[in-house]
Amino acid sequence: MPVHLTTSVDEGVVSVDGAEVHYFVSGTPHPTRPPLVLIHGTGGSTATHFAMLFPMIATRQQVISLDFAEPADVNALALEHLENQVSAVVDAVLPSGPIAVLGYSLGAVVAASYAAHHPGRVRSLVLVAGWIKTDNQQILRNDLYRVLRAAGDPEAMKAYSRLFAFAAPYVAKRTPAEMDVVAPPGKPSNFGALQMELNRIVDISDRVSDIASTTLIVGGTHDLMVPRHHSLALFGAIADARYTEIAAGHSVLVERPAELLSITQTFLAKAHRHPAGAVIAPAQP
Repeated sequence: MPVHLTTSVDEGVVSVDGAEVHYFVSGTPHPTRPPLVLIHGTGGSTATHFAMLFPMIATRQQVISLDFAEPADVNALALEHLENQVSAVVDAVLPSGPIAVLGYSLGAVVAASYAAHHPGRVRSLVLVAGWIKTDNQQILRNDLYRVLRAAGDPEAMKAYSRLFAFAAPYVAKRTPAEMDVVAPPGKPSNFGALQMELNRIVDISDRVSDIASTTLIVGGTHDLMVPRHHSLALFGAIADARYTEIAAGHSVLVERPAELLSITQTFLAKAHRHPAGAVIAPAQP
């Protein structure tokens, strides 16, 4: 079971590109809200990125999540590999009807691409800490990751994670041990490294304007991994989008999960509460 739940979880596996992709389903279908598909970020999983959102959303509607898996015989991971995994899970669990999708970080990139390619399926879309095209600042950070991974020093990797994952106000109030939740022990996995290499070449500028879903963009005020200007670019590129910020770093799911949950549930309950182009005032920290 990916997370500790008070509700039951059904698990399944689909085979995609030689990979066994595990998925999880919970909650009861809602009469007006479409099922929500959660897509995690780089190096994450349902358990690590959606430990709070998954069970809480399941109390109100059906929720589906998947854990990305490494395709067989792949030297370079492509965005299409991950998008194919989302498509396979959605088709296995929900062969027809509208869905809602929430993607976080690299998962937001996958979610945006999937929505662009499936305009009739994705009714509502939430993009948290996503981006359209990798820029030079992100590549410089990725260069540092490469050096630290090659050095094989777990303490250096922890320091890297603490520095870039969290907002400065959060770091000021936490011990290093409290921040290690985002830095798994040991050397990063091969699949994690492949995802980091994919992060270097992200470019969905050819399709982002095709997204027809009612969309909520969520940026992080203090995000150093995917600075807020990337979320603002998504906001400008998607016709039916509205924008809000959370006073957090990239690890908003650790720093302010309750606020993200509230924003998400409010949007899913009434996606057109705010018109396209609206900037929604963030909650006071």
